[in-house]
Amino acid sequence: MATAAIMQQKNMPVHYSAADYDRYTTAAVSTYDDGIIRRLLQEYRLMGRGQRCLLDIGTGTARLLLKIAEHPELQAVELVGTDFFDDMVEQARQTIQEASLSERITIEQSDVHDMPQPDESADLIISRSTIHHWADPPRAFREIFRLLKRGGVAIIHEPRRDPAPESLAEFNRLRAEQGIEPARMDEKFTADEVRQFVVEAGLTRNALVLTPMKGPGALGMEVRISKAGWLRRSLVKLVGKIGLSPLKNPWNR
Repeated sequence: MATAAIMQQKNMPVHYSAADYDRYTTAAVSTYDDGIIRRLLQEYRLMGRGQRCLLDIGTGTARLLLKIAEHPELQAVELVGTDFFDDMVEQARQTIQEASLSERITIEQSDVHDMPQPDESADLIISRSTIHHWADPPRAFREIFRLLKRGGVAIIHEPRRDPAPESLAEFNRLRAEQGIEPARMDEKFTADEVRQFVVEAGLTRNALVLTPMKGPGALGMEVRISKAGWLRRSLVKLVGKIGLSPLKNPWNR
């Protein structure tokens, strides 16, 4: 069995300090931030905009939430970031406070496998580069599905173990510029392994795993989990089966 396919017994932290992670995500991942924000906007517009609740699971030091909070189209969205690790939560709260956004963004400490929020409490859930940190991905997927409101959507962007070589090279170049070690791809999963997690979670009717083949998104995959109705789920799956994103590919910009 591949190393990445072996289940962790506990949630895995990053391999460097929260301060280094904060510096890295501030300076080096804007392209990936922009990609997930574009996807967020696509889903937000489809559900009719308005007042919504967004949950960022594995928010790290909350740099992505800062960008979301500043976006003019997302001012009506309640923002909540969660992380499992003490140092990340502490750094995230400091980040939010320094940006004078404590009234706009809430930071909570919780485990994706057992979230404190009630059923159907989030319209939108995002998570980035987190699946390989989870002790039990199928259980985490089930918990994310539980948290979604009717019509809600979760977008998870995750590096894959077998990315496009040019995308990985660029990713590692950006990391090196910040003094961060190359990405440990042996810790990551393939898209097929993540699809198996979806099956084990019992979410084959509600989830889709997409693998962009070019651009920054070719570093990884997108897991889209939806609590939409049957017709919308079927349309998204049909488009996914012919090799396209369920929506306009946000990476080709």
